[in-house]
Amino acid sequence: MTKKESNNLPFFERPDLSPFLVHLTKNTKEEDEFSAYDNLVNILKTGEVWGSDTEKGFIKGPNTAACFMDIPLTSLKYVLNSANTDPKKPRYEPFGLIVSKTFAYKRGCRPVMYLSNDELESIAVPQKELWRVVRLEGVDGEGINWVHEREWRSKGNFRLPNDPHAVLVKNVAAAKKLRQAINKNPKRFKSMPSSIIPLTVLCQGLPYMG
Repeated sequence: MTKKESNNLPFFERPDLSPFLVHLTKNTKEEDEFSAYDNLVNILKTGEVWGSDTEKGFIKGPNTAACFMDIPLTSLKYVLNSANTDPKKPRYEPFGLIVSKTFAYKRGCRPVMYLSNDELESIAVPQKELWRVVRLEGVDGEGINWVHEREWRSKGNFRLPNDPHAVLVKNVAAAKKLRQAINKNPKRFKSMPSSIIPLTVLCQGLPYMG
């Protein structure tokens, strides 16, 4: 076995691994009346995933960061549960996009560092690199723990390819709606997805969402 072969991730042997990263959107109706679908369309029109605001406490330090999840696509149904998709205060909704890890890595996207506040202080991570850190204060079901998200981040905004592999939408109706919007005015889209995948098909159904 060559060194190159030994470094290939065994996606075919490991169903918990994926060659892709996923960015899910949510509605921002309290801020701008945009739905999760609207925010996905805006990402495709600008060609960028905007970095999350540090003022909201999700990103440490002075830099914003675009966030992704390392998760097998068929497992998204477990992320898109009723608790995470409460329309009044959602963490995620069933709209998003897919980029390959190869593409993301070349553009500075990396797995986050899960550290407690004490570890963060003892290691002395520089302020300019704090965007990489997610707080971890226990694995007992009570302490702060987001390890299950398998998060990757890119500092600042993340520039998408001109033709990302796929976008994810809730259902077939949303897929038709997005395809019609792209066909109607393709010049407005800086990123043209190669495919539009309904999550109700990919995940063989989703938890009920009101």
